[in-house]
Parts: sequence; C-alpha cells; structure tokens
Amino acid sequence: MKRFVTLGALAALVLAGCGLISSPPIDNPFNLNGKQTSITLGPNASAVGNAEVTATFDNLKDLSNLPATPSSFTYNLGISAIAFGAGCPATIPSPIQVTLNATVEVSDTNGGTTRTASASTTGAKFTITASGGTVTVGNISNGSMTFSNLSTLLNILSTGTGQNTAKLTASLTTSSTPDLASGGSCTLVVTWGGGSGVVKF
Repeated sequence: MKRFVTLGALAALVLAGCGLISSPPIDNPFNLNGKQTSITLGPNASAVGNAEVTATFDNLKDLSNLPATPSSFTYNLGISAIAFGAGCPATIPSPIQVTLNATVEVSDTNGGTTRTASASTTGAKFTITASGGTVTVGNISNGSMTFSNLSTLLNILSTGTGQNTAKLTASLTTSSTPDLASGGSCTLVVTWGGGSGVVKF
C-alpha cells in the first residue's frame, strides 16, 4: 500500500509538471459578481458599446496552500443578466447575437509599489433571448482569459496588505433583427457574473 501511495504521488507530480492538473474552480475570484455597467449602443449598424467596471477584493485564501508551482491562471468571464433601457426597441428582438472583447486588469500596492497583471479575450460570444418579458443570457463561449504575467498575478493574489483592485473593460457588438440601435441608440444595463478562476499546475 505504501508503494501504491508513493507511485500515486509521483504520478501527480508528473502530471502537474505537464500542466494536466487543475484546481477546483475559484468562484468570483475578483468580486465582480453583481457589478453593473450601463452601455450605450450605436448609433451604428452593428451596435457597438463599451463598458468599464471596477471591484475590490481580498487576497485569495485558495492560493495559500498550493500542491505545486502553478503553470497558469485562467479567468472565465461571466454575465448574469442584461436589461434594456432608453432608446431600445419597444419589442426586444430575439435572438440577439453578441460578440465580446474584454480585458481584466488586477492590481495592488505592496510596499509603495503598484503591481499589475492583466489578461484578455477577443471574440467571445453569447446569445440573448427575450420571450414574454423574460430576458435570458446564454453561456459565454471563448470567454476564458489566461494571465501571461503569472508570477506577478500570484503575488498580487496571495501577498501584500490591503485590498486588491480588478478593472474589467469590455466592448460589445450586437447583431439582431431589427438592430438594437435602429432608433439611434440603445442603453443596456449589464450585470456581471463572478465568473471563475482555474489554476493549472
């Protein structure tokens, strides 16, 4: 039995070295859940709008006892709801296809020095459906962002005093019949989901 456990531990280390082991998802790592942004689409045939939202969060306790040296940290973006406001069509078209480009910048101050790490996704897609006054946001595809400056990110998330800051910037391009901005403009209120973070080893 002792030999079996030892071989199992060795196999885990080998898989970790190959980046084949992932942590359980870390829910809402940057405290973006429930944050809202108003986005004005148009006037434009493709109805493009920009968004920016900022949140503060504590260091992640999930990273305090890692089994091996991480090889990557990926953030999976989430949107929980979208509401339609001024300028939008009286009858919301359905379905609405949305393309999303987004960047998350995470920072903190440690010993008077600001540390910053960022990740982006381009061409993420999801669908909005409206039926009987109910608006549903589909799952985001290609919405994963992997941080390139991993060591800086891990230091931000696990060391330093005080709270960290996450800034999400995004642009949305919508496509529907009729176009959401056919009247000149259309204001959306986006409620962001917390998303999830995944550490690979």
